[in-house]
Amino acid sequence: MANLPSILLIGCGHMGHAMLKGWLKKGLETSVIVHRHTLELPPPHQHVKSIAEIPKSFKPKAIILAMKPAQAAEIIPSLAPWTKEAVILSVLGGRDLAWLKNQFGDQQPVVRVMPNTPSELGLGMTSVVAGPTVTDQQKQLADDLLHAVGEVAWLDSEKEMDVATAIAGCGPAYIFLLAELLQKVGEEKGLSTELARLLARQTVIGSAALLGNSSQESEALRKAVATPGGITERAVNVLIDSKAWPDSLSKAIQAAADRSKEMAS
Repeated sequence: MANLPSILLIGCGHMGHAMLKGWLKKGLETSVIVHRHTLELPPPHQHVKSIAEIPKSFKPKAIILAMKPAQAAEIIPSLAPWTKEAVILSVLGGRDLAWLKNQFGDQQPVVRVMPNTPSELGLGMTSVVAGPTVTDQQKQLADDLLHAVGEVAWLDSEKEMDVATAIAGCGPAYIFLLAELLQKVGEEKGLSTELARLLARQTVIGSAALLGNSSQESEALRKAVATPGGITERAVNVLIDSKAWPDSLSKAIQAAADRSKEMAS
């Protein structure tokens, strides 16, 4: 039995595909995915079709825009026959509510969302802000879709979206980079590639799982490992006392947030 409403998903790249996998696991009403290539959909996918043209009779409850932002302005006008009864969920990086209003008109209900790739495992983190014409029922529909792929944070203001994107939307890349660097340093210090890879990946995986299952703050978990005078504390002091991580991460988050603002202008 489908737990989620019918959707029209426009674009199915990395992010769109990640969300679709999560939705398919929950079960979708009759839905359509429009992508430049025919997709082999993971099961279960009864009632879900990947096609090049949208049936005129199709009436989605939600339209998800997950194409490349540069393609959006060209594609959006062609969606007019299906937008009247639907709420728009925009996954377009850097395209703000004002831009979406110009594309769809003043009355179209639009929700701006920024998920991340762990959505395909149901472990996503999605930041959300709704336009002024979105009804409570449509907010609940959007919330149901997004909670199906992880946690959801409804923002008080669109001003928060750039930083939220830089932290959660971009965040998986920072974690993957950490695993990449741990492996690289291990190899540089004489470990085999296989051993360095195993140590780095499983440490990141296990630590994330521990964080997710703990009610403690991340600082407390870190201090539990970095006991005073111990081995870990010596390493952590290099990263913190020199401001190596705090400063560089702050600069990285700001750079991503600035780029998000640039794309909206």
